[in-house]
Amino acid sequence: MKIKVEFLGLPMLSKVTGKKKLELETSGHTVKDAIDELIKHYGKKVEEAFYDSEGNFDLMIQITLNGGPLIPANKHHTPLKEGDTLIFMLLLSGG
Repeated sequence: MKIKVEFLGLPMLSKVTGKKKLELETSGHTVKDAIDELIKHYGKKVEEAFYDSEGNFDLMIQITLNGGPLIPANKHHTPLKEGDTLIFMLLLSGG
């Protein structure tokens, strides 16, 4: 299955993948599967960007599916379908 992936405000991921937007071929069917495929394809630096030293998904990275609401880390089992777009973005705060 092919999905689209975008990285917004995540220069490290864009640098590692060489793109801000890409198409990802994945045999999985969930957000977690897509994350695992990105790690498999692009390596340790992507894993380090997504997960902290204890193996927890970095809460500063937010994910949306097709521009919808944010997908929390405990909902990474959310299903994907052909042509979906996952957007990974850095949570910013301040004022």
